[in-house]
Amino acid sequence: MDDIINNISYACEKLKNLLIEKNSKYGNSFFKTADEYGGAVLLLRIDDKLNRLKEMILRDVPDDMEGESICDTLTDIAGYAILSKIYLEQKMDE
Repeated sequence: MDDIINNISYACEKLKNLLIEKNSKYGNSFFKTADEYGGAVLLLRIDDKLNRLKEMILRDVPDDMEGESICDTLTDIAGYAILSKIYLEQKMDE
């Protein structure tokens, strides 16, 4: 059980650092794009990653597809889910 807890903590910390890094690097583009094009952007970003994941699994390409592994894709899905949650919460507070 401790291994699972440690793995969850490690994965969440890595994801947090990645989101902060990318948000700084790309100038808060996720939120700007959602503001510009509407809430459907939240779904589109996640749907793109789900489609990529599906193709990788169906093609049995677990290690790399255009420079992205299944684990990378899952991390991106989790990241977009968190960003979407934050975006929606901020909009409800306005």
